[in-house]
Amino acid sequence: MSNNLRIGLAFILVVVGLFGESTIGWFKDNVEVVNEPEVKITEPSLENKELVRPISEIDFSKEDAKLVSCYFLEVADVVEDDSQVIKTTETFSNFNLMSGLLHFNTKFAGKYDGLGDAVESAVQNTIGLDNQALTPDKRKDLVEILEAIAWSANQ
Repeated sequence: MSNNLRIGLAFILVVVGLFGESTIGWFKDNVEVVNEPEVKITEPSLENKELVRPISEIDFSKEDAKLVSCYFLEVADVVEDDSQVIKTTETFSNFNLMSGLLHFNTKFAGKYDGLGDAVESAVQNTIGLDNQALTPDKRKDLVEILEAIAWSANQ
């Protein structure tokens, strides 16, 4: 190791030793740490509010409400942006089931009675029970109910 490198490292150690703790304290006092993204959700139509009313009546913890909201907003974005994979209501149903299992990893199993049924009911009342093509209008309706579900978790 060259003498210049040794002197440089020694200088850095001295500076950190003298000023490190006060610098860390300054950062803690003056730098805002953002751990959670802020989620902005548009208020749904009256019709969709009524469809998601059972979900809004569930008493979610603050953390779980954010988790549910973020999940359904993400699903809504995927459905809105995709036209190649999710082409039918059945494909969406399978996608929602599998992604929900992966996302929540059974964390909500038995925790919020009626959540799964309420979500399924809202989606089925919007896109129907029969397997059919996701037309642009039906896709738009599906995105809107998914966003309404996200909204309802925070009510």
